[in-house]
Amino acid sequence: MKKKKMMVALTAATLCLCLGACGNKTTMVSEGGEVSTSETSEPKSIVLTENWDFESGFYPVITPSNTTTYGIIYWTHNFYDTLVKYTPDGEIVGSLAESWEISEDGLTYTFKLREGVKFSDGTVLTADMVKKSIQASITNLGMYNGTYGRLTALIASMEAPDDSTFIMTLSTPYYAALNDLTMSCPLAIVNPAAFEGGEENAYNILANATNGTGPYMYAGDYDGTTYTFVRNPHYWGEAPEADSFSVKVIPENDAKVLALRNGEIDGIVGASRLSYDSFDSLKGEEAYGTSVAEVSTLTRYLGFNMSVAPFNDSAVREAAAYAIDQQALESAVFNSIESAAETLFPTDRPYCNVETKVYATDVEKAKELLEGAGWTDSDGDGIREKDGTKLEITFSYTNELAAIDNAVLAVKAQLEEVGFSVTVKGGDMMTWYGDVMAGAYHIALWKSTGGAYDPSTVITNINPNNSADPIAVQFAAFVDQSVLDEVDSTADLDRVQEIYKEILTTVADENLAVPLSYTHETFAYNAEKINGYTCGYDSSYVDVANIDLK
Repeated sequence: MKKKKMMVALTAATLCLCLGACGNKTTMVSEGGEVSTSETSEPKSIVLTENWDFESGFYPVITPSNTTTYGIIYWTHNFYDTLVKYTPDGEIVGSLAESWEISEDGLTYTFKLREGVKFSDGTVLTADMVKKSIQASITNLGMYNGTYGRLTALIASMEAPDDSTFIMTLSTPYYAALNDLTMSCPLAIVNPAAFEGGEENAYNILANATNGTGPYMYAGDYDGTTYTFVRNPHYWGEAPEADSFSVKVIPENDAKVLALRNGEIDGIVGASRLSYDSFDSLKGEEAYGTSVAEVSTLTRYLGFNMSVAPFNDSAVREAAAYAIDQQALESAVFNSIESAAETLFPTDRPYCNVETKVYATDVEKAKELLEGAGWTDSDGDGIREKDGTKLEITFSYTNELAAIDNAVLAVKAQLEEVGFSVTVKGGDMMTWYGDVMAGAYHIALWKSTGGAYDPSTVITNINPNNSADPIAVQFAAFVDQSVLDEVDSTADLDRVQEIYKEILTTVADENLAVPLSYTHETFAYNAEKINGYTCGYDSSYVDVANIDLK
């Protein structure tokens, strides 16, 4: 009899989990084994899209060593939680951690975990599991440890004295520790069942599964073009509106728009998945809703090869800063979706509310600076020269978006107006990186890390001892090394603010980078099915739970 009751209970659980496939009926099984059905609302499902597939799996520690595509990084919030998270207005609050305390010396963080949290397989979350998950992240980052936020390189020890208490001790104080803990790549909490057979085995075990505490889980039914995800039945938070969602892989952005128009997909989230021209065309049609995130994602900027002429001369860098017309880029190239940038980071980013010099577009001033530096157009061909050498430069960039090609051509024209001769060289990321590392460029279109990684990861990467950023590391020649070391090793937040002021002021005064635009994510959707979408603080992530359905 006891065995029979257990089987009935299991059957009831299975039927409840299968609700999404049961049309508009809810099946109930009584303790006595009687089966009944009742009418319920139709399950809600939506189809979104991505540029590439998830063939590297669903483990959220993503590096060039263990992945061929980065598609999953932008979807991890749907499957995994972190100890803490950002609110949309930039405040860090608890997620899996309900509260925390920081020791006076800034070394020890004690977290109290939220009660009743379970992974998608029903396993109860414990502090020891948090410890194992973070340790696995450190192991699997390998040579990239400390480049996705400095924290993982500074953890000296971790303890789990009881099921609800997790203690993390650092080797040195680090002002951005909580910030780094918001990053699902690499510090989302994963069920240690994924590490059976070794921490590196997570990439195999999670190749076709998710095992986190987030609102959704992978259904395991990739059909060659589409992945389907269903509600996590054990999710600890408020249930999302969509019972399930699918991600259809469509590499070409024009094909995405066609798929939206013919009803194959319901929405396109993110500016990398939708051209600005297509966004504008959909914005004017009643059948579709559109929105642009208020919070910027990252900063696009021009970086210089300051080890060679002509940009080893600060006057030439200053001339380039005056030659660039960011407002023209905003309106004519980026369709006012990306906004003109005056500073390396928006002033609403942590520690970035610093008054620095800005360079309003002034073509005549740019020409005067070049003349003063000895660059003149003696033969009237429009290209300046000095000591018999033409002012010829190579402009290197990654052609990731159609709008980027147009932006590069616009910048080329602006620089040529003041006397440069510009050869543009576009390529994929690896080609770009190889050229930059080899010094085979004069200027490069580059970008900040973005989201919660800004500004702390960029500031860390200025330090040659830490850097994985071939452009930002050049700023180090203008900042005292002791200051770069100190910013990641002080518990004094006032001192951190002083260091930020020094670095950001130096970047502006020495024209180490020319800010171009702040990017903003876009959302276009079928207005008959979706009301809208609310972006999180890091708007590059797709948070399906934030989609408001009809």
